[in-house]
Amino acid sequence: MAPEVTHFRDLHFVAESFDPATRAFLDTTFALIDKDDEVYFGQLPIRKLKISLEEYSAALVRVPDAEIYPKLPDSGEELFIFRDEQPLASNLYLKRPRLVEYEEYKEQDCVEIIPGLLYEETRNLEAISRHPHPGIIGYHGCRVRRGFITGLVLDRHPTDLKHRVREEGKPPLDRVAFMGALESALAHLHNLGLAHNDLNPANILISETGMPILIDFDSCRPVGQKLLHSRGTPGWTDESDSWDTSEIRHDTFAIGKIREWLDEQLKVVDPTL
Repeated sequence: MAPEVTHFRDLHFVAESFDPATRAFLDTTFALIDKDDEVYFGQLPIRKLKISLEEYSAALVRVPDAEIYPKLPDSGEELFIFRDEQPLASNLYLKRPRLVEYEEYKEQDCVEIIPGLLYEETRNLEAISRHPHPGIIGYHGCRVRRGFITGLVLDRHPTDLKHRVREEGKPPLDRVAFMGALESALAHLHNLGLAHNDLNPANILISETGMPILIDFDSCRPVGQKLLHSRGTPGWTDESDSWDTSEIRHDTFAIGKIREWLDEQLKVVDPTL
């Protein structure tokens, strides 16, 4: 039985879909995750602001764990399992699967991409955490329910680079120190034989001291290995590159784009620069 939606904040996400050609409204999709990490998904042909709590509740349908969560390996691979705190400490963040894409992948009969991405990131963070770096997100282990990995427990940081540069009342970032720290984090990753492959301002958190923290390692792969489901973010990739394999040059290109973008953004915030 689906849980009752008693407040709009109970919903994990709510998203409206529009026809790409006409921009006509199509439907509203939404999901709820209960205290046991069971996921419920719903869809209605109604604009989100016109849907009542009762209608949200009635439309929710339980999603099988295997469609969104990777199975915990039963042998041959040891993972660090986070010992639960209820609620999670305020300095920690639980990263869940990318549920907003569930509907699209379901329609295309490739829903296995969702657990695949979370499993890839789990493996990457397990490896990286053995060689920590201050510019790479702190990893505290994976959360497990019913034999499935339901989330990754990470350090929490205030904001990402995309939003930080536009926050009013904050001192501008130190461009030289910031880019130096970002290059150091990437060099550390590359020295481990890995490439990030999806570097962009939304994948760089900002610490309390204004320094970069790399996140989102579901595109990360050993250099030279075939890329799987995630292959960079449009606007931050070299369109002349095939992006078939994991390569350091992907990160080199992206960091150049970020440097140009950051210079331009900081000039907008402070015209004297």
